[in-house]
Amino acid sequence: MVKMEFFSGDPPCSSCVDIMELADAYAEKYRGRVEIIKYLGRGGMAKFQEYRLGCVPAIVIGGRIRIEGICPSRQTLENALKEAGL
Repeated sequence: MVKMEFFSGDPPCSSCVDIMELADAYAEKYRGRVEIIKYLGRGGMAKFQEYRLGCVPAIVIGGRIRIEGICPSRQTLENALKEAGL
């Protein structure tokens, strides 16, 4: 199972809203194959700092920072998942 962690600000910017919608879509699309964890604002600060992220939105896949500062296209996210072994 591939672990995907999504980081958003709180209140979320428009890109953060979009990335959280992607999280929901991928949870449905890859049910049973991915573990989705969503972090909002200060609730995810410990993990944000652990990964040394610089900004949101961000996506960490399999413990590696894959997306930071933008909401990716679905194709970019698919490629990142393939690289992570999905």
